[in-house]
Amino acid sequence: MQEIAVPKKKPKTEAKADAAPDPRAPLSPTPANLQLVLAELEKVLADVPPPAPKEGEPLPQLDLVEAMLHIYFADGLPCGYGQEARRRIQESFVDRNEFRVTEAFEVEDLLRDLTIPDLFDRCLAVRDSVAQIYNDQNGVNLGFLREAGVSDRNTFFQRVPALQPHAANFLTNVLTIEDLCFSDKSTLRAQQRLGLDPKDAAAEKFLDRLRALLKPYGHLPLDVGPHLSTRKPNLTHTLSPACLLVRLGPPGKKR
Repeated sequence: MQEIAVPKKKPKTEAKADAAPDPRAPLSPTPANLQLVLAELEKVLADVPPPAPKEGEPLPQLDLVEAMLHIYFADGLPCGYGQEARRRIQESFVDRNEFRVTEAFEVEDLLRDLTIPDLFDRCLAVRDSVAQIYNDQNGVNLGFLREAGVSDRNTFFQRVPALQPHAANFLTNVLTIEDLCFSDKSTLRAQQRLGLDPKDAAAEKFLDRLRALLKPYGHLPLDVGPHLSTRKPNLTHTLSPACLLVRLGPPGKKR
């Protein structure tokens, strides 16, 4: 009689722990979420002193290239990782032209001890993005996006495909939040892009408080507090003011 082979039962494995919630998950602009963002924003700004420009000089704008670097290295992580990565890059290169011609593996070596997931891929994405921005603009600068219309911005992003979708969406949402906070012009379209109802009392109250909080800064800070002397990521707060607010913008494609 032929013996019938009985398949062995696979040993039971422990259930995988639930993944930690994404701190950058988009937030719908409900009254509760608007209040939540304001509360978190106040806590972070308490550890981020406003700039002290010289008399007669305007407050500094957010450097959009820094914003791009930040999201490349902080995506999926607390903002302290992006902050420390940006600090090291700024300290290690004379200017952006030197950084532009640096190989991705050199930047990876500079940041290796930070244990950022997929670090080489992120460094390569940064290098390729910077190179294409330079080729398109004859310089590593993204300030022109502030004056560009939405269609012109989209055309630029199509011309620089190395700039990954999640980074392009981050920049787009940053610009929308800037319009809400600092523009002297009508912010109706910016409010519509965020899904805010201009006639809603909660939205109006949110915008008034938001503008008052950020007025001393003149820009959306990317830091969560001071740089640490240990050269480790500052994890006092999970998200920077800029990243707290960007969550209210339309979600983009994941990288």
